[in-house]
Formats: sequence, C-alpha cells, structure tokens
Amino acid sequence: MLARIYPQHSESFTGTHSWSGARPEVRIIGSKDDRPIAHLGLLRRFLRVPERGLNILVGDVGLVGIDPDFRGKGLGKILLKQTKLLMTDLKLPYGFLTCRPEVVPFYKSGGWWTIEGQTTRMIDNDHLPEDYTGPAMVLSVHSSRFDWPEHCVVVRNGLEV
Repeated sequence: MLARIYPQHSESFTGTHSWSGARPEVRIIGSKDDRPIAHLGLLRRFLRVPERGLNILVGDVGLVGIDPDFRGKGLGKILLKQTKLLMTDLKLPYGFLTCRPEVVPFYKSGGWWTIEGQTTRMIDNDHLPEDYTGPAMVLSVHSSRFDWPEHCVVVRNGLEV
C-alpha cells in the first residue's frame, strides 16, 4: 500500500520494510476487508529550538496516505481525527509534520496550522543534512498554539517519519 501511495519512493517499501525515513513508533491503519487502505505513522520525539533554548515534545507525523483506489471518500479526515485522539491519549502537547505545499489545505481542514518563517533542520532520506523551508505544521493537543515558537530554526534530530 505505501508503495502505491508513494510511488516516487516505492523502492523503500520492499519486503517487510514499511518506512522510508524514521521508523514510526505507532501507526494508524485503516482497512477494508482485511486490506490496508489508509496509513499514518507517528514517532514521539523532542524538537530542539536552539536559539530559544527550548525542547518541545511532539508527535512527529509522517507516511500519511490513502490508497489511490479509496481517495475522495473522507478517509483522510477520519485518519486525522484518530491521530488527534491518539496524541491526546499519549498526552503529547503538539503534533508536528512537514509536507508538500499542495497538501497544506488537507491538514488545515484537520485543525493543523502552518508555522510562519520556520526552517526545519533534519536528515533527509538519503541520510544527508537538510534545511527544509517548506511547510511545517503543528496541531495543538495539550498545549496552546500561541506557545509554539515561530520564525526560527527547529531541529528534528533525525530522519522525518
């Protein structure tokens, strides 16, 4: 299923390898007739904000997708709702993700917001340092949106999920 959702990274999903960056700690998987059709991975980690001396615990989200045969049926919204419930149960202050600009409206529809002026420092899937200046998004779970630092560098300390 992940190879179908991410054909540009299909070589990552061979055999029993079901991740392309950091291995998720928890997965939300939707299925129909025992066939997986929706997926979201989550990894608890601390993000560092060196210039402000902060370490922020987040549920780092990635590998979000719906099988192409089942898109347009509202499964993505259900996936995001289940993710917030999971993060609530895990007592996480925030959800965090980086994404392509074209999927920002999808995440916004689930209550996520775009962080203004953020650079996310991380390791890319080729294991090289990357300063990602594309969309970074946060979901308030147990902490206020207004406590999140904006216009700064956030260090992911590893691969994206």
